[in-house]
Amino acid sequence: MQDESYDVVIVGAGPGGLSCARALAGSGRRVLVLEKAETLGKKICAGELTAKVLPGEDFDRGRPWTEIHVGNDHTCHALKLPRPFAWTTGRHGIESHLMKGCDADIRFGEPVQTITADFVETRTGRYRYKQLVGADGANSIVRRHLELPREKIVGWAYHFVVDQPATEFHIYWLPRTFPAGYGYMMSRSRGQTMVGLAFEGSRFDRDIAARAGVWVAKRFGLDVSKLRHEAAKGNADYRGWRFGNVFLVGEAAGLLNPLSTEGIYYAIRSGEGVGKFLRGDATGEGLMRRLAHVHKKQVAIFKLVTNKKLPFCWMVDWVMRDPRRGLRRWLLQWVLYWLMDRSG
Repeated sequence: MQDESYDVVIVGAGPGGLSCARALAGSGRRVLVLEKAETLGKKICAGELTAKVLPGEDFDRGRPWTEIHVGNDHTCHALKLPRPFAWTTGRHGIESHLMKGCDADIRFGEPVQTITADFVETRTGRYRYKQLVGADGANSIVRRHLELPREKIVGWAYHFVVDQPATEFHIYWLPRTFPAGYGYMMSRSRGQTMVGLAFEGSRFDRDIAARAGVWVAKRFGLDVSKLRHEAAKGNADYRGWRFGNVFLVGEAAGLLNPLSTEGIYYAIRSGEGVGKFLRGDATGEGLMRRLAHVHKKQVAIFKLVTNKKLPFCWMVDWVMRDPRRGLRRWLLQWVLYWLMDRSG
């Protein structure tokens, strides 16, 4: 077993980890990125990017979406929009772009098994660190090492995969069928479509999966028995980003927008913030404070609109029922661009 020393060890080569490594490029610090998957882009995740992700950077964002199908438990309407609200880039595309800006030692197929105050250990090596960054998603081993709970806002995405590019983008508000959840059809990657549900809750079992399958089959006319399905846990329980010489970014930190379940933007920005902080750039800490402030607002709004005892939940239902014209169309379009274009 090899024994090496690094200034910074980053666990996870997703958008957060690669963004952190990119921010550290040229700093003179010895950086190691450890990724459990064999290649880039393997996390279960939507393949869409919004306008606020890496604005001004030159890379292929993929298909722009200017039409969206929206509805509630009973309706569905198509809306044409004046400009794109998202692009199908795919995780492999965005991660490949971020990786080009890194000069770190990036190792795939090396899941971290043990973490101590001085080193991390994989099957093949022990790596000593001065600073450790957890960028390893909702089920972060670094977060577990810090003994941080995931209790406040935890949820699941469960969907079926169609091995064809998405031709439509759908969002459904479902307070009667799946409280604190929404249904979707969108790109999983440039060549795949995912159709399913995202919902709040720590529990996921066969009963929920069966109900989701019934909803997907009825809404989209799919034979779900012939489709591959997958589930992923989401974490929006933010407890901080700096813990001595250990740092958390993205979903490992709980920086996920519970309203839209968008995570890539917050992973990239928090990775950038921690990377800048580690190289001595004072703007990094300011960026992390802003992300924490935005997340606090997102959580407050999420709790308001998902509480069926409050009128906000049913206001969303009223808008989604038929937003083809008038005030409902204006509200939906304003909220959609607010979610997609702005950090919060």
